[in-house]
Amino acid sequence: MMFTPKPFKENNFETIQAFIKDQPQATVITQTANRLEACHIPMYWQDDASKFGCLYGHIAKVNAINNRDNLSAPWLIVFQDNGHYISPNWYPSKAVTHKEVPTWNYRSIHVTGNVSLITEPEALIDILSKQTADFEVSQPNPWSLDDAPEKYIQAMCRAIVGIRVDITDVEAQFKLSQNKSTDNRSGVVAGLKQLKTTKADEMAALIENVN
Repeated sequence: MMFTPKPFKENNFETIQAFIKDQPQATVITQTANRLEACHIPMYWQDDASKFGCLYGHIAKVNAINNRDNLSAPWLIVFQDNGHYISPNWYPSKAVTHKEVPTWNYRSIHVTGNVSLITEPEALIDILSKQTADFEVSQPNPWSLDDAPEKYIQAMCRAIVGIRVDITDVEAQFKLSQNKSTDNRSGVVAGLKQLKTTKADEMAALIENVN
């Protein structure tokens, strides 16, 4: 379970879906016989008419988590952004009380689910096609699996295993200065904008858009 103070808890599932689409790089964590194993792969959410839907991705066949003995317990899938450092100097109240400390704003989603490993060639092609279409959409001439020789794609598929996560629980924390006063949030936005970096501007916009 993820520790989530009440002001930072995100319950809107459409917002959670949008975040996964925008930040698809996931940390996949499972308990093996000897230790915890983790890997980092892009995943996508799909509606399957269940409460939370499911996630799909793929790993190398030689990856240590590719073991059906690891499927008895749920896996944890983590999606998160880089976030941004927040200086206490940006809070107007700091100049008055000095009772402020540094912190880090970020967004993180923990997905728990039961995993199936996929080896059927057609199912693997479906996963790869969906991911490729998502990631290539911004390209002037989007690449597709059809651009590569069929035998080459078939050989690549023999080296991978698909992952389907049937989601049983979702926890989301969007820490965006919601626990601060309006004046202090405005101070954080102003401080971030003074940095004149893309990351700082993105965080400032997120804070400004908090309901």
